[in-house]
Amino acid sequence: MAVHPEQVVLVDNDGNVVGSAEKATVHTAKTPLHLAFSCHVFDSAGRLLVTRRSLRKVTWAGVWTNSFCGHPAPGETQEQAIARRASDELGITVDAIQLVLPDFRYRAVDASGIVENEICPVYRATSSDAVNANSDEVSEWEWVDPAALTAAASAAPYAFSPWLVWQLEQLGL
Repeated sequence: MAVHPEQVVLVDNDGNVVGSAEKATVHTAKTPLHLAFSCHVFDSAGRLLVTRRSLRKVTWAGVWTNSFCGHPAPGETQEQAIARRASDELGITVDAIQLVLPDFRYRAVDASGIVENEICPVYRATSSDAVNANSDEVSEWEWVDPAALTAAASAAPYAFSPWLVWQLEQLGL
């Protein structure tokens, strides 16, 4: 089955699929609720990969965030979408994908007025690959101690994506 990565899955408040839409047209000041995911990648030393969003990103450009996130396309499982985005954004493969926050959802408004409105289960995965980031997605990356990241996000939340700050609070890393 061919997957068109530029489509997002629209959902109702209970998470039921109600349709799909072009990704480029969804994120506006009136973003409909849609399905997404976030993934936190760890290495064998227990360090967490964090990324800084490219300055070319439309929303939250230049802020530090989780390893990567994205949207499953219609007909694509979360695990398939995670593998696709890990490769597309970071040039890595991921293993041991584990759902850690199944009910995470959020709504956040960027300084530009664009709204993120997502049911966004959070996953943990591992990788031993060297990062080869797509510069359209990621400007920098770093393997960090999870406790140090949590402390930094608590001290200076404006430097991080809102979803990362909320995920760290819920994960208790």
